[in-house]
Amino acid sequence: MEFSFREILMDGIDDMVFIVKVENQRFKYEFINRIALQNLGLNKNIHGLSFSDLFPNDIADFLSKKYQEVLLKGESITYEDSYKKNGNLEEKHYSQVKLTPIFDENGSCIRIVSVVRDITKEKAALSYVKEMVNKIAESNERYQSLFTHNPDGILTFDKKGFITNGNLVIENIVGYQVMELIGKSFKDLIYGDKTLLKKSINKASEGTTTIGEFLLENKDGDILTINLKLVPLILEDNVIGLFGILKDITEMKKTIEHLEESEKRFRIIAENAHDLITLVNKKGEITYVSPSYKNILGYDHKEYVGKPFIHNIHPDDLARLMENFGRTIQSSEPFQCEFRQKNSKEELLWFEAIGKPVFNPQNKFQYLVVLTRDITLRKKYESNLKHFAYYDSLTNLPNRILFNEKFKIAKEHFLNNNDGLAIIILDIDHFKRINDMYGHDVGDMVIKEFGRRIKQSVRDSDTVARIGGDEFTILLPRIQNAENAINFAERIQKNMQYPWEINGEVLNVTTSMGIALASISDSFTKSSLMKKADIALYQAKESGRNSFELYEII
Repeated sequence: MEFSFREILMDGIDDMVFIVKVENQRFKYEFINRIALQNLGLNKNIHGLSFSDLFPNDIADFLSKKYQEVLLKGESITYEDSYKKNGNLEEKHYSQVKLTPIFDENGSCIRIVSVVRDITKEKAALSYVKEMVNKIAESNERYQSLFTHNPDGILTFDKKGFITNGNLVIENIVGYQVMELIGKSFKDLIYGDKTLLKKSINKASEGTTTIGEFLLENKDGDILTINLKLVPLILEDNVIGLFGILKDITEMKKTIEHLEESEKRFRIIAENAHDLITLVNKKGEITYVSPSYKNILGYDHKEYVGKPFIHNIHPDDLARLMENFGRTIQSSEPFQCEFRQKNSKEELLWFEAIGKPVFNPQNKFQYLVVLTRDITLRKKYESNLKHFAYYDSLTNLPNRILFNEKFKIAKEHFLNNNDGLAIIILDIDHFKRINDMYGHDVGDMVIKEFGRRIKQSVRDSDTVARIGGDEFTILLPRIQNAENAINFAERIQKNMQYPWEINGEVLNVTTSMGIALASISDSFTKSSLMKKADIALYQAKESGRNSFELYEII
């Protein structure tokens, strides 16, 4: 089954996956999946190569800085990048890169996993939002041209913005008779912030024509959107007043917004039907969700409209999501965020959201467009990457890499506490004969059962690792003395004596073991201790197998 997962990681993931080993602040590749090899036009043989071995200096320097940032922060980082697919200079792809550190038990970063997702389509979809906002302004000018030859509301002002006269059409717009308006400040009719009107009046009073869009409250209390053009009245080079042309564009604005939303919705849905598409208003409420909600979350899309966007988000992710919302509205830049939410079956799924705020021509926030993708499977792959890197696929026991990391920790503890440290190397007696007689499938089953029985014989704090073939090692920290190490060897021998029935065959399986104890007085290394255990194993085999020997420290 683990071999199947390796195949999935190599061939079955659409994202590019790299595993980079960290050695003395330097980075070397340990693994790259097939889609990354194809996209980047690399050769399979990259194990042990550094960034500078594979890429030009500018790219190598950029990667080094990003990986150094992970080491400095001690946590995952996400950034956007671009690459030329298959080395094609004209085929530029955008990507989102997530770098995740893997730490040993001592808290040191020993590997960094890079998952690179192609976001070229999402980029295109989000850039369309900006394109539509620009089209609003163009549409606004086109619509205004329809009113050029129609009767408009006319007002005259003094230089401070007080109304001095008006035409009859103005009464239809504001609901007041002209006589009621004379002497009033036009600012009293403006709804909300009056700062822009004040600036327009000051600028027109200085001799410059201004055009602006404002919200106006009429006599009945209705809020209208008006276009106001202020023209300075000049006599003998002096501004003596202002001439105002008002157009009620309330219905026009509604039509434009409706057209904008409809066109954007259908285009985004057509291009991203497999993703969740959500529109969120300034109150944080959902005004629209795509039909894909039904397929992905199991809810009808109508069930979400009117609810807060955060109503179904995992509590631990709320603060981070709200922080991203606030920052993107302030900066006008897209945000990216991962969070969890439940589907209709109460299952917790992982999602990645890319959001873009939309503003009107007055730079007022209108709504948020959020593209959300289910990344639950990708999260599972990421969580399994560490297991894949550190564990043997057949026995599910630690491999040589994890054994080495565990040894470093155990050695440091031993040097500080002098409470014993031992290594046992053992293998299966006459294993080749078993393979030859019963086949490799039975041989694999014997290896798995052999590892299981060893694991049963030792403590939870001990490390049993398969380092190749039928060879296993046991790391015994805090062993105190040689007698305790021997007790473990005897326990293993006893467990091997229980009947072996594999695939209908009754087998006689025994093991030979070599034991080596570390000494404070000896400046030992893992290699030296393993060599001593190996010598003891050879002695056990020479004495007839199915036994163990202790390397005597001279």
